[in-house]
Amino acid sequence: SRRAGVQVCDECGTLEAIEDIIDYEEIPQALLTGDKEYFALEVKGDSMWPDYLPGDVVIVRKQPICNSGDDCIVYVNGYDATLKQVKFNDADRSLSLVPRNPSYPPRTFTQEEVDTLAVTIAGVVVELRRKIKK
Repeated sequence: SRRAGVQVCDECGTLEAIEDIIDYEEIPQALLTGDKEYFALEVKGDSMWPDYLPGDVVIVRKQPICNSGDDCIVYVNGYDATLKQVKFNDADRSLSLVPRNPSYPPRTFTQEEVDTLAVTIAGVVVELRRKIKK
């Protein structure tokens, strides 16, 4: 196994500084096949409730592409990171970032906005870790 630094994903929302490590999580050997890289984020905020709760840690496989429906860490404006479900609309080539919590609206970006606002996939969530007691 390998250790990944845990950073805080605010609002499951913005990553204040991706370098700020608050803890470490073990990455199981089974995930470490090939040259895959991982990072871990602590969830803050409730936009992905009820699937992801504040204090949960997500293990994310670094990769610049995903499938429609994947839960991903996505950068908007090149540095604001958010945890959302990514959905692609093939008809107009738009991309939507969809929260689980119905209190929050999805954000949809046209192909032009994806380019101009630097909307990029940082990685796909592969594991959720929740502590029952701290």
